[in-house]
Amino acid sequence: MDTMKKVFHIFVRIIDGLTVLTGWAAALCLVAAALIVTEAVIVRKLLGISTIWQIEASVFLLIFAVFVGAPFVQKNDHHLNVDLVIILLNPRTREITLIVVSIITCILTAILAWYAWPMWWETVINNEHSESLWGPPLWIPFLFLPLGMTLLFLQYIVYIWRKIEQLRKGDLKEKVLPSELADVKMKEETAPSE
Repeated sequence: MDTMKKVFHIFVRIIDGLTVLTGWAAALCLVAAALIVTEAVIVRKLLGISTIWQIEASVFLLIFAVFVGAPFVQKNDHHLNVDLVIILLNPRTREITLIVVSIITCILTAILAWYAWPMWWETVINNEHSESLWGPPLWIPFLFLPLGMTLLFLQYIVYIWRKIEQLRKGDLKEKVLPSELADVKMKEETAPSE
């Protein structure tokens, strides 16, 4: 059993490392997409030169940022949550609910990845290219969905394991702020005196 725990800890470190790496890559893709669109506007409007590759490249970068950046968002627990009910639950019930919802989400990401990998492979085999004038190979953007969903699936495995460990150890937060306020430091405002 001790060897199994060590192997799982190595797995967790690898997945966390990949998640951080892909998260930074997704952030760089957002910056690159913004720069490419800015360059396209300057070239087209100021210099009067038509653009061929800029819009498609920026769309590919944004697709990467969304799908491959998703595990980083999950790792840091920043996905949007509808936590109107869950914040009212007692700590143990809340954690069990989060585990159940995470298991369902994990299954859904596995299904998406399962069906997306063959779709990507078909673009590789058929050597499909975009119909634009630029015509890049489509296997590149088609890779982002299965890769992102696979990494998100693995990150959910890590997340579920951590939640189960917290539940087992009794390391539960008594009170939870709504998720949109979790990162905001609350301060009391006083009414101005008249």
